[in-house]
Amino acid sequence: MNYYDRNVDTLSERYLALAPDEVHASWAGAVLDGRTPGLACDVGAGSGRDANWLAEQGWEVIAVEPSRKMRERAREHSHARVSWLDDRLPALARLRSLGHRFDLILVSAVWMHLPRAARERAFRVLSECLRPGGALVITLRHGEDAAENRERGFHEVSGEELLSFARSRALVLARRARDADTLRPDIDWETLVFSSPGPSS
Repeated sequence: MNYYDRNVDTLSERYLALAPDEVHASWAGAVLDGRTPGLACDVGAGSGRDANWLAEQGWEVIAVEPSRKMRERAREHSHARVSWLDDRLPALARLRSLGHRFDLILVSAVWMHLPRAARERAFRVLSECLRPGGALVITLRHGEDAAENRERGFHEVSGEELLSFARSRALVLARRARDADTLRPDIDWETLVFSSPGPSS
């Protein structure tokens, strides 16, 4: 997390400059409209932009962020319905110790940090944190920016890999979309939404 601690000012400004309803337009309407706000988890919450956005819509949100300086900065403008937790994938040990099950889990711009060997465990842990009828939203970064990939420790990711994990956990693909990055022409984002069988799915 040294990169995020070192660059907290620049990164927070960059993330907060983007409107979350635009960033998440490919899935938010289909997933959130008509769903009663409940308990959500924003994994890798960074600047707190998305956690605050969900809280403003009535969700109670646990924002998980391993970078100490990002957490401290985000708390300065955190919504009252957002609580912050120092934890990380793949284990999410502190989060799981709380015993919560979530109606919505958002993993936005995080998955590329995980090496291949950690991803199946990470997906299993996330699926176990879902309530029946809950939704798991994961965004995948695709594209080449060699300097950034190297500096930030990004790994190549695959939607097909996520689909294989979902089949093994009995999660259903509810939505899949791909959108260009708003600032970098060589980067795009794939979003996969999985639902856990249950009364709200």
